[in-house]
Amino acid sequence: MKTPPGAAGPQVDYRHPWVVRLWHWANAGAVVVLLMTGLLLFDIHPRLYWGDDGHAGMPAFLAVDAMDVTSATPRFSLQLGGHHWDVTGIIGTIVDEGDSGKYVLIANPPDDWQFGATRGWHFMFAWLLGLSLPAYALYLLVSGRLRDRLLPTRAELSARSIGHELSQHLRMRRARGEASRHYNILQKASYLSVIGVLIPLAILSGFTMSNAMTAVFPGLIALFGGHQSARSVHFMVAMLLGLFLLVHVFQVLVSGFTNLMRSMITGRFVVEPEELP
Repeated sequence: MKTPPGAAGPQVDYRHPWVVRLWHWANAGAVVVLLMTGLLLFDIHPRLYWGDDGHAGMPAFLAVDAMDVTSATPRFSLQLGGHHWDVTGIIGTIVDEGDSGKYVLIANPPDDWQFGATRGWHFMFAWLLGLSLPAYALYLLVSGRLRDRLLPTRAELSARSIGHELSQHLRMRRARGEASRHYNILQKASYLSVIGVLIPLAILSGFTMSNAMTAVFPGLIALFGGHQSARSVHFMVAMLLGLFLLVHVFQVLVSGFTNLMRSMITGRFVVEPEELP
């Protein structure tokens, strides 16, 4: 619904139906909890491998390690492939388990932290994300929102259009007038990537780390090339989702926090007039 162009007062669009708003807030909360609990679980063994096996002593393509765990002041390194960076004082700590030995963690977990409880919270919110995605995808298809709001047009895919949007973003200029009524090509690409690629990959790679799920769907192991490969993909997808979350929040702050928050709470978006030349 749009206010007629000649009417008094600002123009207001009903931008987000309740289904969109519910899915947005439920999954925003789920992703935050999943990132927090996932990092705590990764803290147990901050190393990533390819294939089906992975344990201390095996070569990892990404790892946080200590150069000398027995030292009173150990130095920590971040390894990515064949490259190493000294991250002492930034990340890395040693936990002493007595007879079991000393282990490298990314950071000290909370004092009341429990692995089982954290894993349980992670699984619960993962199921929320996993079950809501197909329902939301069906809504996008049936309602026509996928076609009308998210799929880019041929004109938007042109180099000129993409260059213009990149320029607007780099100059932190927000859309006004008619342009603000629609997602731009960068927004469409990021939303489609999250809904159609990152979240499905996170769900499938998470399933592949579960022996119960791979017993029912053994093809998942072949799809990712092993349990450890799935864990690595899961971690990298989680980092991309975290990056998207940070960029998304930044864009909201730049593009008009009050207006965009209102639209995602009530559905109503105020169309700001175009700037006069």
